[in-house]
Amino acid sequence: MTGAPAAVDPVVAVRTAALDWVEAHGYPTRRDEAWRYAPHRSLDALSFGPPVPLTGGVPDIDAMVPALDGPRIVIVNGVVDLALSTTSGPDGLHLSALADARREHPEVVAAHFDLDADQITDAYMALNLAFGGDGAVVRIADDVQLDVPIQIVDVEVPDESHNASCTGVVIELGARSSATVVETRIGAGDGVGGSNIRTTIDIGEAATLEHILLQDVPSSHVHLGHVAVRQAAGSTFNARSFNLGASYGRASYDVDLTGAGAHADLSGLFFGAGDQVLDQQIDVIHSAENCTSRQTYRGVLDDSSTGVFSGGIDVRPGADGTDAEQSNDNLILSDRAEINTQPRLEILADEVACKHGATVGQLDDTAMYYLRSRGIAVDEARRLLINGFADQVVDEVEIAAVRSWIMRRLGRDDV
Repeated sequence: MTGAPAAVDPVVAVRTAALDWVEAHGYPTRRDEAWRYAPHRSLDALSFGPPVPLTGGVPDIDAMVPALDGPRIVIVNGVVDLALSTTSGPDGLHLSALADARREHPEVVAAHFDLDADQITDAYMALNLAFGGDGAVVRIADDVQLDVPIQIVDVEVPDESHNASCTGVVIELGARSSATVVETRIGAGDGVGGSNIRTTIDIGEAATLEHILLQDVPSSHVHLGHVAVRQAAGSTFNARSFNLGASYGRASYDVDLTGAGAHADLSGLFFGAGDQVLDQQIDVIHSAENCTSRQTYRGVLDDSSTGVFSGGIDVRPGADGTDAEQSNDNLILSDRAEINTQPRLEILADEVACKHGATVGQLDDTAMYYLRSRGIAVDEARRLLINGFADQVVDEVEIAAVRSWIMRRLGRDDV
């Protein structure tokens, strides 16, 4: 006599299906446009696996991230470190570890991570679903205005079990609420390492979210970051991305304006040196009427670094009244540096206003001459012009501590 088959844990089923997806579809190659410029040899060197607590010492986190007031959650190698975190906060905010949220509110996490195979877009998303057991969950109730930022810190320290980890972040903002979330991605160690972080955001009706992403992992690490956003009617999403560290740093956004009158404003700065590859993959989808979006990205590339900007505006049928703009300006400081910029525009609705543009240039000779004629040394004049170019994105950040962190990272002395 045989009994009924044991029930399969739905989380295990989803993770198994994700790994099956990788087995069936394989990894991206240069033939995939979105991964055309990725260093696939470096990606192949990464070994992902289930999260394992770090056995060695944790780096000095406070010395590596902006000093912010307010709650903070720290994730080390894909595992939340509660000793380094402060999860209590103002009324209306619920901040917790993703692993805890799976037990206490499984329906919340399932909506973001328990995806079907046809919702997986590439192997690295599948690996994140399979191995991303922990992370952060930020839930903000309706009608809450938070006056302190929420900080999420992800730290990658390669160890003997595997050199790359996966992390999940969920942000849900209730109707008519407003908040700022700062995600800082850092790491330690000279060995090959990697982080694969997937952030999913739901913004309620008439709510406003400021989302700041700071990527500065060591130059021997690979960073894969993906942010997926859904916006309800009348909501506002302001994204500020700074793609700085990593041998390969990927900042990918998929923003879906699903409610009428929603607005998305994305700006970013990528600043490459050495042989870095800094890759921006941006897609804003207008799915509802009278939505507006802005994309403003700037790249500074020195030495043999490579910058990539692929920015899309997709206007779906029925999204009449769309107003969308996109720009990508780049400053090339070396004959060996390279920029690959590709604006994309697809319009399937009427009465829309969409425009895009891209520029590539070098330091302005006239401005250099002007500064030099006033006794400013070559290196200082060069630095002033580069900083002036970058400032147009840095100044979008309203938090002084974050601006200071960025300026220090860029070698500024006015912090």
